[in-house]
Amino acid sequence: MRSSDWSYELKVFGTAPKVMPLQDVGELAKRFAELLGNVEGVHFAGLRKGSASMRAKVDDHAAADVNVQLTTVRLQEESAPKVIRINDYLRTRGWHGVVRNRDGAVLLTFPGAKGEKAEEELRTVQQMDSVVGTVIKIGGRDETVPMTLETSDGAFLDVTVRGRDLAKRLAQHLFGKDIRVSGLATWKRDAEGQWSCTNMLVGDFEELQETPLSLLFESLRDLPGNGWREFDDPIGEWKKLRGDD
Repeated sequence: MRSSDWSYELKVFGTAPKVMPLQDVGELAKRFAELLGNVEGVHFAGLRKGSASMRAKVDDHAAADVNVQLTTVRLQEESAPKVIRINDYLRTRGWHGVVRNRDGAVLLTFPGAKGEKAEEELRTVQQMDSVVGTVIKIGGRDETVPMTLETSDGAFLDVTVRGRDLAKRLAQHLFGKDIRVSGLATWKRDAEGQWSCTNMLVGDFEELQETPLSLLFESLRDLPGNGWREFDDPIGEWKKLRGDD
């Protein structure tokens, strides 16, 4: 889901969508809605893929009211009743979390159980790797230029571009189509076994080629032993698998 499809996100650390009980999803959704306020103008926008992150979409007519609500809560910080309700629930489940906006800025922090049981970073690995995403911010004064990518699952990754010449070429893709950047990446694994890329020294990039579905399936049918060659209409079968028909 792209940034234009949601407004605020409650990210929960210590669990994942596949193991998070439905009752917890419902209860946290209720308390998240109370935090945002404006019942008629706030809608559920789904869970972020691969992460226990609950997203909400705010209608344009309700955006100002929700912003005032969050500003008021932030001024009260941990003493705000609506913050306490979310934080207490997360603590009882052994979790903690944050609320952020679609620009990646953290608006509220819920320490939950974090203070009772500190997370342990199990491993850090550096290796040459690549990441696909959209350039949403780039700029700096030094030879190494900071840049922010938004990945396909809505995550934000801060990277460092090696050299101004490369940064100039990357700047041409600001808010454009996805690109693949490559370089020395730092990956970290947390106590739940989740790996995440936390930084990258970008040395190169490439534009992604958009291959029409018709050509893609034609190439698949040419592979020996591939089941797609048994279908007269492979694209139609693919749509059935997706549930489009």
